[in-house]
Amino acid sequence: MKNRLFKNLICIMLTVLLAFGTTATAFAQDEIILPEETTTEQPPTQEPTTPEEPTEPADPEEDVTDENEIVAKVSLFSAMYVFPVSSHCWIYVENLTDSPMTVGIYEVPVGQGVSVGVFSFSVNDGWGIYYNLEAFRENRNDNIDGCWSITLDFTRSELEELSSSIKNYPNMWEMFIFNCTFFALSIWNHNTNYFLLPFFIPALPWLEVIIAGGKKGEAQMYYPTSDQVYKQRGTGDSAYLEPVGEKTLSK
Repeated sequence: MKNRLFKNLICIMLTVLLAFGTTATAFAQDEIILPEETTTEQPPTQEPTTPEEPTEPADPEEDVTDENEIVAKVSLFSAMYVFPVSSHCWIYVENLTDSPMTVGIYEVPVGQGVSVGVFSFSVNDGWGIYYNLEAFRENRNDNIDGCWSITLDFTRSELEELSSSIKNYPNMWEMFIFNCTFFALSIWNHNTNYFLLPFFIPALPWLEVIIAGGKKGEAQMYYPTSDQVYKQRGTGDSAYLEPVGEKTLSK
């Protein structure tokens, strides 16, 4: 009887354990598993951009030098001192712009001009090309009104050619070819359409200027100071200016 009771207790206990295990297993299997939280990566936001304003095309004529602009008055001067043996011819350039300009190798200040001519026996600083010597002497001697001249307007490009012709001219004096009249007339002829025969006898170019319509005392020359009178040394790109001495100025 006891054994049967004992067996019955064991069976009851096993039944209870089996029932409890089945329930736990079912509960475990029925556990709700929540899905992991996922985030969707959003593309970075871009701030609205303002379209650039179109730039205006550069004006092709802006800051471009006008080669046809009148920048100077160029005169061919001739003066007769003792007919027919003593006379002189030279070139004079007046600056009409509001900035300095180069004539030969001399820089002409605003509101001024420069005379350019060839000298020999009447100077003490060597034969050849001088700047402002005629302008200095003719003004000092009050002889401007006795000079004959032809005057033309020059553009910027024409002035540059004239300046190059002076700078590259043979810096010398010779009685029959490279004298003052040949210098002045050859520079004039090379840079204008106003051709005059370059006679080496000074009296003949003086007559040519008169016949060609030159005016007496009409063109004036700026009166330079003594420290604005120079002798050109050398020619071309190697040329330079040297102030003249007192003996040249006083003649």
